[in-house]
Amino acid sequence: MEEYKLSIPEYANEERLQRLKSLYSDFTRLRDTNERGYYANISWWKGVLNGGFSLIDGLTFRFDDAYLRIWEHTTLGTPHALAAVIVRSQNSMVDDGILLPLTEFLSSQSNTLSKQKSLLNMPLEWLFSSLGLGQDEGAQDGHSLFVKAKGSYIFKDRVRNLADSLVDEHMIEPSTRRLYSRRDFSRKYSLNGLDTEVVLKWLINDGKVIVDGDAVKFVIEPSEKIINEVDMGVISMNSALGSISSQVDELEGEINRHNENISTHIKNKETDKAKRALRSRKALQELLSKRLDSKENLQGVLLKIEQSVGDIEIMKAYETSNDTLKTLLKAPELDRDRVENTMDSLSDTLADHNEIEQAIARPGGAEISTEMEDEIEAEYRQLFEESKKSEETVEETPQELPSPPTNEPLEDKVALTN
Repeated sequence: MEEYKLSIPEYANEERLQRLKSLYSDFTRLRDTNERGYYANISWWKGVLNGGFSLIDGLTFRFDDAYLRIWEHTTLGTPHALAAVIVRSQNSMVDDGILLPLTEFLSSQSNTLSKQKSLLNMPLEWLFSSLGLGQDEGAQDGHSLFVKAKGSYIFKDRVRNLADSLVDEHMIEPSTRRLYSRRDFSRKYSLNGLDTEVVLKWLINDGKVIVDGDAVKFVIEPSEKIINEVDMGVISMNSALGSISSQVDELEGEINRHNENISTHIKNKETDKAKRALRSRKALQELLSKRLDSKENLQGVLLKIEQSVGDIEIMKAYETSNDTLKTLLKAPELDRDRVENTMDSLSDTLADHNEIEQAIARPGGAEISTEMEDEIEAEYRQLFEESKKSEETVEETPQELPSPPTNEPLEDKVALTN
């Protein structure tokens, strides 16, 4: 936490000490004299506390003297108005739904606690004071608010996210794997007792889980919202299987340690110790073999139960499909005579359509097309032959060479005249 505090400018920079003094003071009265300053302090603390909450494990935290000491400053001591940030009224962490009072949540039937309900749970004088009805404001200082705010709270988003992930996980599981004892549920998801109660309460309020004594059941269909004798038997077998699995792990660990001891004793030539370790390992191996047999038998029985449950679900699906199909076949549109008449009428209509198409088509079109092709072919051959003959005539005709000049060269004529 100290490292986190030093990442905050007001803690790391001594020049911000004056600002920190205001934040550590009892600024509750600023709500009446300087509302803007009051809500600025509330907003700062909300951001800082949210960052600090990320360093807290689990689904809950307790607001008490020990928590105040986490924020203790060497010069300023502990913050005097932190309770106003948690629970007082508008813009508080409870009002914003960041935190939920644990006691109120566990007694609620909803995961969304209304502001009206929160108001009803306030002490009467605090309610009057918050509504500005003239009650003594002296009772609303930081210490008084701390006394009223002291207690446990849940991190709403953490609980909701965990609950949603659990529901998503169990949506695809068979019904036998959606059953737990509280202990097995806590152990599987590494939850302490309080966190187990909180997340189960959230799931119960959402209608995703039912709890009967020690039995926990994730429900998908409305018909599953009861824990019957079969469910209790599966839970008992799952618990036994979990217990045997733990014993197997412990026995395997013991055997491994004996193997190491045996090797050490033999290396040191400690014959008696080595033999005792061998006898002990032998007994552990026999016990491990029995536990593995029991584990295998239990797993086999559970597998058969899962198969039987699956068979029941398949038969229900068959029955539903059969009933649905029967209902559809009773529709007047699927009456046998009506279907036959419709198909006969359709055949007649299609035949009429074909006759109309044939009548519309041009008679002799195919012959005309063939004649035209023949004419084109004949004309092409004629033109081709003419072109070929023309080329042959050009090749046979000798080329005429130019005649020699008959006049004397011009230069000679000029010379003679001179």
